[in-house]
Amino acid sequence: MRVEEIPQYDHCFCNVRVTWRDAVKILLFNAGSSSLKFSLLESEGERTLAEGRADWARETTQYAFRAADDPSRDRREAVSWRGYGEAVQRALNDLTNAGAWHDRSEPAAVGHRIVHGGDFTGSTRITDDVKAQLTALEDLAPLHNPPSLETLAAAQQALPQTQHIACFDTAFHTTLPPHAYSYSVPRQWTEEWGIRRYGFHGLSHAWCARRGAQMLQPREGPGSSSSELRLVICHLGHGCSASAVLGGECIDTTMGFTPLDGLMMATRSGSLDPGIVLYVQQKHGLSADEVDNILYRESGLFGVSGLSADMRDILQAANDGHQRARLALDIYVHRLRQTIGALTATLGGLDALIFTGGVGEHPPEVRERTCGRLECLGVQLDRQANAAAGPDADIAAQGWAARILVIAAREDLTMLQQVVQLMPETGV
Repeated sequence: MRVEEIPQYDHCFCNVRVTWRDAVKILLFNAGSSSLKFSLLESEGERTLAEGRADWARETTQYAFRAADDPSRDRREAVSWRGYGEAVQRALNDLTNAGAWHDRSEPAAVGHRIVHGGDFTGSTRITDDVKAQLTALEDLAPLHNPPSLETLAAAQQALPQTQHIACFDTAFHTTLPPHAYSYSVPRQWTEEWGIRRYGFHGLSHAWCARRGAQMLQPREGPGSSSSELRLVICHLGHGCSASAVLGGECIDTTMGFTPLDGLMMATRSGSLDPGIVLYVQQKHGLSADEVDNILYRESGLFGVSGLSADMRDILQAANDGHQRARLALDIYVHRLRQTIGALTATLGGLDALIFTGGVGEHPPEVRERTCGRLECLGVQLDRQANAAAGPDADIAAQGWAARILVIAAREDLTMLQQVVQLMPETGV
C-alpha cells in the first residue's frame, strides 16, 4: 500500500465518532523546551486555518507563520524577541491580522499540551487548582512543564474569557497494567511518593495508534481487526519514546517516571544504570543539579558526538567519517532496535511498526538502519519505498508479515478531539 492508496482520516477516534452541533474554532498551543508551536483549527472537517512556530534554540529566534487561505500573510523570519509570552502575543497578532478570526473572543477554547499530567487520566478544564497541581509536577518534567505553564499564563492573560483546556501527554499511557507501570522499589516509594511509570508523548502515540489502525483496515486475516492490532510506535524527535499498543490501548512504553527514561534522545541520556548517578556524585563531586543538567541537556546525540543534537548533523558528520558522530548514530539505532524487539515480545507479535516525529518521518537512513536486523520479527522494508517515503506511507516489502508505516505526527488532531469533547456545546 502506498500513500496515495491510503484513505484519508474520517474523524473516527477509537470507535468513537465525534460530532459538532456547530463548527467552532479551537486554538492550540504546544510548548517545547525552547520553542512554541501554535495552530488554529476548525472543528468541522478539522481544517487548519493557520499555524506557526517560534524557535529560539539557537542564538536568534526563528519565527514562521502560515495562513491557509491567504499566502500573502505567510512569514518566515528571524526576530529579536524570545520567550513564550512574546511568542503568544505574536501568534495572536498574526492570527488577527490574517483574518483567521474577527476578534480574540472568537476561539471557543484554547488547548494546551502538558507533558506531565501526574494522576490526571484525561484532558481537563484548567482551574486554579489544576494549575497548582501542574506546578507541583514541574520537577518531573523540567524541560517541558514550566514552558507549558508560562505559555498558559500568557494565553490566559490575553484571552481571559476563553476556556483553557489541558491535554496531557501522559493520559494515553494510563492503560498500562500494574506490572508495566510499577518499579521494583519499596512500597513507600510507590504508594506514598507516587513513583511509577507514567509514559509521555501520549498525544502522538494516540494519533499513530488511530491512524495506523485506519491504514491497516484493508488487511485480511489474523490481527487485522482494530481490537487485535499489535503496534509498536516509535516517536523520534528531539525527545524519543516507543510504545506497545494492543487493540488501541497502550500496554507498555519506554519513558517512565520522567521524560528522561528510555531511548537515546537529542540531548537526553535515556535509560542508564542508576549506579552511574551515585558514582559521579560520590566519586567525582557532581551535585544533583549538575547531574540533572547533564542528563537532560548535555547527553544523548549531543553528548556522545560532541558535535550536535540534530540528527541531520549527525548523519552528515557520520557519512563524512566523524567517529564520534558514527558512535552516536550506532548507539541510537542499537537502543531503538533493542526496544522494538522487547515491545514486540510484550505484544506477542507484530502487525505494524510505526515511525513518527521529525526523525521518524524524515531521514530514511535511520529507518533503514533500524529495520536492518528485524527480519526475525517479520519486518523487512522496501528500500526504494523507504527512500521516497513521506507521511503517510507503508514502506514494508511485499509479502512480509508486519507492515512498516511512516505517519505524520498530528498531536494537534488528538488535542482538538479532546478539547471538543470537553466543550458543553458538543455532542458525542
